[in-house]
Amino acid sequence: MTRRSAFLFISLAFALVFAGWQWFRPYDWGADPTARFHIVHAGVKRDHSYLWLDLYLKRSGGLEHDLTKPVVLRLADGREIEPADTTIEEAEGQPGQAIGFRFWLEERDFAGPLELRLNDGTLRVRGGSGLPSIPADSSRFFTHQNW
Repeated sequence: MTRRSAFLFISLAFALVFAGWQWFRPYDWGADPTARFHIVHAGVKRDHSYLWLDLYLKRSGGLEHDLTKPVVLRLADGREIEPADTTIEEAEGQPGQAIGFRFWLEERDFAGPLELRLNDGTLRVRGGSGLPSIPADSSRFFTHQNW
């Protein structure tokens, strides 16, 4: 094996490890257990000058989502926004295994971190600030909170 082949092999190994880590890491390492769910991914879709924020959550414990408690997205400026749409999925014959929330937001709403309050807990949706780059009539998906 030549020196160049060894270097390429080691570089490939590092690239595969990094790709695997990006693929399999959780959205939030320290998800609040009182929220009863954890975020799997977030999607942002541009709709003219507004944006749709779609959150997909899976149940992380034995308790179901409490429909009597409000669900709100807390923005960096302290405002709270209720979801425009909620989807409760059934998996393995049990309702409430996964939930989808959809929020209608303005560009200024992405000025800072976002948190989702549901049940008795809080989940960090986004840790960054500023609008992510999204082309017109397009969407982006995020599998971690650092976007």
